[in-house]
Amino acid sequence: MSEVLTIDDQFIANFDGWLDQHYADQNTLKGIKQEGADTFKKLGLPARKSEAYKYTPITKIIEKNFDLSEVENSASLSKSDYEAKFYDDADANHLVFINGLFIEDYSQVVSPSSELTIRVLDEQALNEIPQLKENLGKINGAQIDPFAALNLAYFNQGLVIKSERNADNKNTYIYQFIDGSSAQAMVFPRIFVYGDSGSRTRIYEKTFFSGVNNTLNIAIVESVVEANAEVRFTKLQNYENNSYAVEGIYAHQSKDSRFYTNTFSFNAAVIRNNIYINIDAENCEGHMNGLYQLSGKAHVDNNTSVDHLKPHSYSNEMYKGILDENSRGVFNGKIYVRPDAQKTNAFQANNNILLSDAATINTKPQLEIWADDVQCSHGCTTGQLDEEAIFYLRSRGIEKTNAKALLLNAVANEALGEIQNDLVKEEIEAIILNKLK
Repeated sequence: MSEVLTIDDQFIANFDGWLDQHYADQNTLKGIKQEGADTFKKLGLPARKSEAYKYTPITKIIEKNFDLSEVENSASLSKSDYEAKFYDDADANHLVFINGLFIEDYSQVVSPSSELTIRVLDEQALNEIPQLKENLGKINGAQIDPFAALNLAYFNQGLVIKSERNADNKNTYIYQFIDGSSAQAMVFPRIFVYGDSGSRTRIYEKTFFSGVNNTLNIAIVESVVEANAEVRFTKLQNYENNSYAVEGIYAHQSKDSRFYTNTFSFNAAVIRNNIYINIDAENCEGHMNGLYQLSGKAHVDNNTSVDHLKPHSYSNEMYKGILDENSRGVFNGKIYVRPDAQKTNAFQANNNILLSDAATINTKPQLEIWADDVQCSHGCTTGQLDEEAIFYLRSRGIEKTNAKALLLNAVANEALGEIQNDLVKEEIEAIILNKLK
């Protein structure tokens, strides 16, 4: 009688053979990936009563919707098919992932290497870029979240984006293509972003899906932001009804640095976003902005953490939710102010509007302070549209449906303030308006 493997065992059952097949001659990277697998074995997938995944029982969701023995990552589109999806921005870098693999030959890089290094994350990159070797898998992710550890174990052909000292870099677009045409797909894209001192880096990520089979995207972005550098990472999540994702962004900041994340979630079966920022020096700014505008049965869970370790720094977090039909939103935001982090200013807000009696929001803002000279606040609101505002607009001749759309559009567009790219902003504005019709 054959042994029945647990879901944890199924994920890691063929890892040793896979690792030897793909990384036989890569000693350093092979060792790091083995550490990821070992950490996953120690952590295991979130249990039924896991507090971190309380409102998103991700292990049960995966067991119900995926047969890991039938996962197959293959894609058949041509280079021109992928290029047709690029933003119309010739003066920018366009980088292509296909089912979790960075495809250098399909990408277009215009930035000079003196300003921006873009290359495959492999053994050679690990040995030639000391910042990558020092930080890969160590930025507050793989040690605490099983999916980050799983990505570290299984990512193959990742991406390195390294901004050189004082460079003001061109826009960089990342396109994730996930193909579930032939079978269920499970992919592990990994991106490492390094902003050297005084540099500016702007990255925009968008995902495309094809095929009728379920897809599982376990994605990680790690970022190191050096002194007086700025990194902005914007993610557009307008997925399919058979798309499942656990995505993490982990950042570590040095003195006088700025880090921005913008996450816009509009559709999917399930999305879990883990966003952690470590503010490990003085005079830093950490910003998290998000919008989840959901309908149908979409489920989006935003789990965020800002850890203030040193004094004289600032963080600002604003997430807005608009939920309709049977959708569900989750917000779990944590701010930590450590004993040495005096003179910290930290603010967090989560505001939600429910348009249906069947829509659900679970929100839990948290603030833990061990310092006494700080300015910190957090809070959340959940309600419906202001009837007085609707009445005012109707008294001016605007139909009720249009009045609601105007008010909701105003709420949603507040989350767009930190996007510095007109093409991306216009696309998101169009999605917002289309969902309000």
